[in-house]
Amino acid sequence: MSRMLAVAHKEITQIRRDHVLPRLIVGLPVMMMLLFGYAINFTLSDIRLAVYDASSDRISQALVQELVKEGKFRLTYSAPTPQDVPRAIDENLARVGLVIPEGALQTVRQDKSLAVEVYVDGSDPNFAFQAQAALRKALGELNSRLLAGKALAGQAVTPPLTPSLHTLYNPDNKTAWFMIPGIIGLILTQFSVLLTALSIVREGESRMMESLIATPIKPYEVVLGKVLPYLGIAFFVAILVLALGHWVFGVPLRGNVGWLLLLMLLFLFGSLGVGVLISTLARTQVQAVFGTFAYAFPTIFLSGFVFPIEGMPALFQAISYLIPARYLIEGLRGVMLRGVDWEFLWLDFLALTIFSGLVLRLASSRFRKQLAV
Repeated sequence: MSRMLAVAHKEITQIRRDHVLPRLIVGLPVMMMLLFGYAINFTLSDIRLAVYDASSDRISQALVQELVKEGKFRLTYSAPTPQDVPRAIDENLARVGLVIPEGALQTVRQDKSLAVEVYVDGSDPNFAFQAQAALRKALGELNSRLLAGKALAGQAVTPPLTPSLHTLYNPDNKTAWFMIPGIIGLILTQFSVLLTALSIVREGESRMMESLIATPIKPYEVVLGKVLPYLGIAFFVAILVLALGHWVFGVPLRGNVGWLLLLMLLFLFGSLGVGVLISTLARTQVQAVFGTFAYAFPTIFLSGFVFPIEGMPALFQAISYLIPARYLIEGLRGVMLRGVDWEFLWLDFLALTIFSGLVLRLASSRFRKQLAV
């Protein structure tokens, strides 16, 4: 018993002497609890709405007011033509579109039903389901008010407004089509960061790094030399999971595959740089693993991989712009499901280029300081 307690005492002393591990042990559960409690919210609000209103009368205005009155929808685009409504969803200006035909008030007065065209971004089946339910609820409440007035007047009770739903990109609501691009982003994050961090920390533990320091090689050459082989391996893995998603799970590739590969390459550069950065902070492989988890958790919760960003509080929505995987996953879904081109991908490319450049520069700087110690 005393020997066992002595070993336990030695382990506790070792943990206390570790300056990084105790912070990670306490910090990770706290971060998970905050993210689970605040960021994960399947109830959508503030859904971006595009409207083409050919009537501009009391009925069409009442419909738009009914949609936005509780903050469920937010009017972000007033389309000049009906064709611009689905195009606004293509350009990510809105996620739900409404086309109200002309003569809404006259149609209702004649006791006819007005067909309202509704376009919903179906790339996320959960979002599409909730958005359609919210639309039906708003239409139902407006119909009830209009029907109540007619019933009191002794008139017929034909539903004044009926939605004609169009689910874009994923009409069959296949979950795999939504999940596979996100899974690709998650695999590339964990795989590339962990691979690089463990490799460099392992060399530090085995004193191989001291041999490198003794050579005339420069710090940035060491960083690039460490990154390049894993970039090749990670890029091969990226193509492999992309091919599996397409051929096994049937996820369409409607856009240019070249844009997909370039997006993944940029993301991998930055992620491998994060691995180098973690290796400069970690002293042991255990610390490197915990550091990778600490980096990957926000990616899982705040990138839009599973949980809709529209349902998060404003603070977490703002933080999500700092998550590189968000831009990769948005780009993958855009190219694979919506078939978008450079015109709509430039922001994702810009964000990933800045991310990769900053992280590699910071990793090189940290690595230089580490070698100088």
